[in-house]
Amino acid sequence: MRQLRQGLWAMESSSSWGCNTFLIADDGRLLLVDPGPSFQLNRLAGELRAAGRSPYQVTDFLLTHYDPDHARSAAEWRRRTRATVWLGSADIEILRTRKVPGPRLRRFMMSLLRLPELPDGIVELRGEVTVAPGLTALPSPGHTPGHYAFRWQDAALIGDAALSGPDGQLIPFAMKLMVTDLPQSEATRKMLSGLPVNLFCPGHSPAVERHGH
Repeated sequence: MRQLRQGLWAMESSSSWGCNTFLIADDGRLLLVDPGPSFQLNRLAGELRAAGRSPYQVTDFLLTHYDPDHARSAAEWRRRTRATVWLGSADIEILRTRKVPGPRLRRFMMSLLRLPELPDGIVELRGEVTVAPGLTALPSPGHTPGHYAFRWQDAALIGDAALSGPDGQLIPFAMKLMVTDLPQSEATRKMLSGLPVNLFCPGHSPAVERHGH
């Protein structure tokens, strides 16, 4: 675990086949953001134990969106820990109906990779939501209809809403054919760029300090 802020860590067992996973310790709760694909589950559990924490201490799993590389392991984590799983309502509907919107490549890749299982007892995010003191869920649609970013203190954990670029600026997600709605995604990127934060934590590029803000 690599500490980014007091109470915020980047998990180092994430891989290029998965996504960046982050841990927040806040007000007695332990929140894991984007636990990733199934094969990351035991790695993350081992990393937590090595840091002196039990996986069963995790109270919440925050999913930025439904893609398998971010959300596949959430249902199994839920079965093992009974922790609360949070996901945007529009993405929950996609997992319920198994109908994927967006470009043909996205639909093909989701059929190839298989959509994640919908965790039982999942909490639907609608609008801006205070998840914990100092931790706010922000709608950030575009990459998927129900994509969410999570603002914690002076950091924004943004999933696939954007990538980190030079000087901590946000740049568009590279694989445009995997973006459900490009104009909406660009509007979200501009919205996130305007947040009064100093650290961006994307799902597929390094966490970066923002310069000149």
